[in-house]
Amino acid sequence: MKRYHFSLEAVLRVRRAQEEAATFALAQANHHRRQAIAAYRAAAVRYEETELNRGEQDLAAFARERDLIERRAATVAAALMAVEAASDEAAARQAEWSAAAQLVAALERLDDRRRSEWRVEEQRAEMAAIDESAIAGWLADSLATGPPRPDIEVPA
Repeated sequence: MKRYHFSLEAVLRVRRAQEEAATFALAQANHHRRQAIAAYRAAAVRYEETELNRGEQDLAAFARERDLIERRAATVAAALMAVEAASDEAAARQAEWSAAAQLVAALERLDDRRRSEWRVEEQRAEMAAIDESAIAGWLADSLATGPPRPDIEVPA
């Protein structure tokens, strides 16, 4: 009985390695996205917690307060843009991983199909060998017991 060999085994190994790399890249992208979301939330909380001086104040204090509010608002806007960029990156990595996983799955299905075909062929060959052995034994027994019966024709 010969051993099964998948002719595309090397390609399957490469595809699995690519899928693993895509999985790692997706995990990193999701991690960066979570960090960006946390930074955005922290910036939004700092902005919302900024207290405005409602009373009279000199021009320098007013300018400092306005500057602080504008810087915090800019931080929130930048953090939101970072979240969007990280989300786009995560979506791209998700698509890459999905494509890599589909390639691996297709090769694995092909391997399964070919392995099943190989098993069927091996079983057929085994059954043919068993049949041949049984027929040879029957012929040997028939020829050893005497003249053939008139209703059975023995090949010469």
